[in-house]
Formats: sequence, structure tokens, C-alpha cells
Amino acid sequence: MNWTPPTGFTGKYLSADIRPGGESFYEMSGNVSRHPMAPTWPETMKTTVTFCEEGASQTRVTIEWEVFGHASPEEHSTFNGAKAGMTMGWTGSFDKLDQYLKTVS
Repeated sequence: MNWTPPTGFTGKYLSADIRPGGESFYEMSGNVSRHPMAPTWPETMKTTVTFCEEGASQTRVTIEWEVFGHASPEEHSTFNGAKAGMTMGWTGSFDKLDQYLKTVS
């Protein structure tokens, strides 16, 4: 949680099984809720983070998002139209990770 939430947010892991095939569940608001500035945002989404070794000291991280559970066509459209913003959010998270690693190494 030192680097994964978008800038300006905090989060809490409810469970974390960090290993191949593992799953983690976290919260940023405490409740399942829609995006406060996007009333047609799907209520839930699934983010898959894949780590792939690229070399002795390099790892490729791939982020994939999808609507999770029931959502209307309008919610799917809103979600798909916002992927560029989600990419920017993850870019900010990785920038925070770079800074965090400098403090712990």
C-alpha cells in the first residue's frame, strides 16, 4: 500500500497472497461504491497484475482491467473509455514505487 493506490488515495490490503497464482483484495474506500465523479462507472472491476521475469534483474509488469460482475452497456462503455486514465494512474503508482524503493534500499 506504500505505492499501489493512485496519488491522493490510501488503501488497505484485506488479503494478500503474493505468489504465482495468488490473489489479493484491497480497499480504498471501505465499501463497494461507484466512482464519485462518474455515476456510470461499474460498481466493481477486476485488475490482473502479471509479473514476468525479463532477465536477472528485470521484471515486466502487465496490468489488465475488466468489468467484474454485472454492469450495463453504458457502464461498460464508461469503463472502456477510461482506460487511458487508468494507465496514467498506474504510471503514477509506478513512479511512487520508484521513489519508495529508494527509501528502502
